[in-house]
Amino acid sequence: MSSVWPDGKRCAVCFTFDLDAEYVFMGNMPEVADMPRVISQGDYVWRAGIIPRILDLLDEHRIKSTWFVVAMNAVNHHEEVAEIVKRGHDVATHGWVHEKITDLSKEGETERLLKCVQAIEDATGYRPVGNRTAGGELSPNTLDILAENGFIYDSSLRGSDTPYTLPNGLVEVPSYYEMDDFHIFADYPFGNYKARMLSPETGYEIWTNAFDGYYRYGLCWTSMFHPQIIGKPGNIMLLERTINYMKRFPESGSPTPGW
Repeated sequence: MSSVWPDGKRCAVCFTFDLDAEYVFMGNMPEVADMPRVISQGDYVWRAGIIPRILDLLDEHRIKSTWFVVAMNAVNHHEEVAEIVKRGHDVATHGWVHEKITDLSKEGETERLLKCVQAIEDATGYRPVGNRTAGGELSPNTLDILAENGFIYDSSLRGSDTPYTLPNGLVEVPSYYEMDDFHIFADYPFGNYKARMLSPETGYEIWTNAFDGYYRYGLCWTSMFHPQIIGKPGNIMLLERTINYMKRFPESGSPTPGW
């Protein structure tokens, strides 16, 4: 089959990480600030050195990735977020506190986005050009706001198995829940998040089975991993198993620098 990927590659693989930490809950549930056990599961990212653990694995396999960063994490943990860029990875916006944006006016949403951009640029020296919307649905204005403010790509929609160009010129890099560790391994037994704790074999089967299909049809496999989940000792071994599985296939590769 003919390939749409550079250098004759058969398919593309995008390793992406949503750097939420405690804001995955606190963004839309401020009361979480008074729940020490829940907050500790966000603190785990920083206290356990999860970001260096993941970056070391990616370095070992010569993989570049994209990290969608909640802006308050760039404010509160600027050294760790800066390290992502120092290691040659892409960083992108993922909300101010992982909040819902559908109730914002266009002006309010634009102001919020630019605030996120500035926080990440202050922490890393890099101005993000990508976005993944956090905390729920996009607003009717989100995609136009991104294009109007110099963004190149978004990764919030589900409209294809390969990146596609939106009418406003923004490139959409689809991401899907079957490549989301949260829906397999999240261990948060409250609210809408119920403990799952499935076997690592379940994740391996889902992710490698999906890759088989993306590889066969020459498409783009995109993960949606979360450091506090995929970075746990056993789960990062699962990630490495998945990487090693993919590397057995010839002519698979990264679609663009930074992914």
